[in-house]
Amino acid sequence: MDLDNYLLKNSKEDQISSIVKSLANAAIKISNIIRSLKPYESISKSDTKLNADGDIQKPLDIISDEIILNFLKKSPAAGYASEEQEGYIDLKNNNNFIVFADPLDGSSNIDVNVSIGTIFSIMSKNKLPLEKAFIQNGNHQKSSGFFVYGPQTTLFITVGVGTSLFALNEIQGKFILIKDNITIPETTTEFAINAAYRRFWDSTTLKYITECQNGKSGSRKKNFGMRWVGSLVADASRIFNRGGIFLYPSDMREKYKNGRLRLTYEANPIAFLVEQANGAATNGHKNILDLEVNELHQRSPLIFGSKEEVLEYKKS
Repeated sequence: MDLDNYLLKNSKEDQISSIVKSLANAAIKISNIIRSLKPYESISKSDTKLNADGDIQKPLDIISDEIILNFLKKSPAAGYASEEQEGYIDLKNNNNFIVFADPLDGSSNIDVNVSIGTIFSIMSKNKLPLEKAFIQNGNHQKSSGFFVYGPQTTLFITVGVGTSLFALNEIQGKFILIKDNITIPETTTEFAINAAYRRFWDSTTLKYITECQNGKSGSRKKNFGMRWVGSLVADASRIFNRGGIFLYPSDMREKYKNGRLRLTYEANPIAFLVEQANGAATNGHKNILDLEVNELHQRSPLIFGSKEEVLEYKKS
């Protein structure tokens, strides 16, 4: 089954299906650009600038953002908000759905040939003006997903009836269903965290990771392995495929006291996918999808994956 037929079968809204198809076409173009980079071609830091949130923008981030926007202009999307833009973009129509995107998540990894991707979320306006529609909580999402540009170009997607995995058939130019109704195993022996920041962790994160590291001789009575890529889409792909827990908590650094990842562009879309796959996603206290959104570039802690471990983290 290809993506078009999957949407025809599972999506209740033609506008959502059309928007997803536009995003898929944008992703194919982005994937082709990435694959057309010359061997060892560097993305020069001298060509970079800062985005609205103070993060480095590389040329490919900007190109990806422009590609997505151009495809969405031909779709029934009413508005677009991107990690690379200062505010939302009004697409000047009366349609009902808005789109959030991280156009090129993990782009700092491209020079070392690590998988990167595009994360997206589609939400109903719910008859609200755009300025209010873009700060609804994650429970209002109708679809979310992420494309991974790696050895294969893949797509994890939900339209509210489970999470499914597609892979791009480059000859046909179509995404083909690989696995339907993904279920994240409830138990796991793998965790993913940037252990270099241990000295900044709060007591909850420190206690949880220490207990994992103590293995069979500790209170958890089982051995854990650590897997950490540092690309959200790559780490999430692994968890959807074989379980695990991903942790990007808040810490004592001033810039990250409210977390590192963006709630609207990263945490909400991933959380919707995770919950649709029988996993759990939290900021450490509340479910991600229940968090109030105060502004577009709001940061949040993000802990997601196998239910048992997410619950264990919250108990720590």
